Amino acid sequence: MITKIKANKILPLALFFVCIIFIISPKTYSTSCLTAVSVWAINVLPTLLPFFIITRLIVGLITPKPNIADKLFNKLYNTPAITATIYVLSIISGYPMGAKLICDVHEKGYINKKDAERMFAFCSVSGPMFIVGTVGVSIMSSYKVGLIILIANIIASLINGLIYRGKKTILDDKNIILEQKDNNLLQNSVYDALISILMVGAYIVLSFLLIDLLKNLGVLNFLSSCICHIFKNFNNSTVEACLAGIIEITRGCLDLSSCNVSMIIKTIIASGLIGFGGISVMLQSVSFLSKLKIKVSKILLQKFTQGILCVVFTVPIALIFL
Repeated sequence: MITKIKANKILPLALFFVCIIFIISPKTYSTSCLTAVSVWAINVLPTLLPFFIITRLIVGLITPKPNIADKLFNKLYNTPAITATIYVLSIISGYPMGAKLICDVHEKGYINKKDAERMFAFCSVSGPMFIVGTVGVSIMSSYKVGLIILIANIIASLINGLIYRGKKTILDDKNIILEQKDNNLLQNSVYDALISILMVGAYIVLSFLLIDLLKNLGVLNFLSSCICHIFKNFNNSTVEACLAGIIEITRGCLDLSSCNVSMIIKTIIASGLIGFGGISVMLQSVSFLSKLKIKVSKILLQKFTQGILCVVFTVPIALIFL
C-alpha cells in the first residue's frame, strides 16, 4: 500500500518533469517525434496496414477445423486447431501481428487464455519485410544479413514455443463458440486495422522520445559506461545502441549500423534485439492482449528467452556465411 502511494506521487512528478524538459527543448523533441513518425510511415505503415486488414478478414472467414499442420503443432506445442494458420500469418506479417491475431481468435472463441499464452511464445515474431527489407537491406546494406537474422528468428521462435508448451489441448472443434456472421466484415476489418496501426505508431513515437530523453539526460551513456567498465572488451557506442534497441528495435538497429564493430557482431546483436522485440513491441502486444489478462512478467520472460535463442542460432550461421 505504501509502495502504491509513493508510485502515485512520484510518477506524476516525473511526467511533469518530462513536460518541462520538452518545453525547454521543443525543437529537439519535435525532431525526435518527426523521426519516429517518419520511421512509422515509411517502414511500418506500408507493410503492416495491408496485413492488418487481410488477416482480420481471414480470421473472420475461416473455420478452425484441424488440418495436417494443426495436428503437427498440436503434438509439438499442445495447442488447438487454427494454431498453424496463426503462426504462418504471424511470420508473414511480423510484429505485433502475432499478439493481434491471438486476441482476434480468442474473441471469436477459438482459443482460451492458456492456449493464448502458449501461442504467444512462438507466434510473436518479426516478419521478413522488416528483417530482410528494413534491417538487412536498408539499415545494414546487406540482404545476406537480413536472411541470416530471419532464419535464426524463425528457428528461435519454434524452439521457444517448445519451452512454454503446457498440458495437451484436445483438437475438438465441437466446443468452439462461433460468432454470428459479420455482415460488415470488410468495414470492420478496415476500421480495426486503422485503429491498430495508429496505436502502433503512437508507441513508436513514445519510444523514440524516451530514447532521446534518456540520451540527452546522459542516462544511456552512464549505463553503457558502467557496463563497459565491468566488461572491458565492450564498445561504448555498441552498448548504447543495444540499450536503445531494448526500448525500440528499429532505433536500436539504426544506431547499431553506425557502430565501429564487425558485421558479424552487428548481425548477432540485431538478431537478439529483434527476437526480444523491445519494450515498444512488448507494450503493443500487451495492449492487444489486455482482454486476456496475461501477466506482463510472463510475456517479458517469453520474449527474453526468444531473444537469447536468436543470438544462439545467429552465431553459427553468421560465422559460416558472413
